[in-house]
Amino acid sequence: MKKIGKKKSIIIAIACLLVLWIAMGLADYIKVSNFERPIFCLLDVENSYEDGGSGTYNGLGYSFDIKGNFMPEDEYPGVTRYTYYVFGSEVSAGIRD
Repeated sequence: MKKIGKKKSIIIAIACLLVLWIAMGLADYIKVSNFERPIFCLLDVENSYEDGGSGTYNGLGYSFDIKGNFMPEDEYPGVTRYTYYVFGSEVSAGIRD
């Protein structure tokens, strides 16, 4: 069996972390673009509203500004508007009809 060099194993580890980061960002983007809350992001409590979910959700290098109907009495619950940022640059936005 071949011995993997230290440099090659570091490159493999970095590649695996990059693939994991892309998968997390893509999973969150798919959830939010389907007007659901993201999975791997945390709500920034200081920049949130008191409706149970609207505000800024921060991930690793990406974030979402989300507005929505999150109170139990809302007729159409869930995300109604989002803006997606990667490293501070706006990438996508959407509004539920």
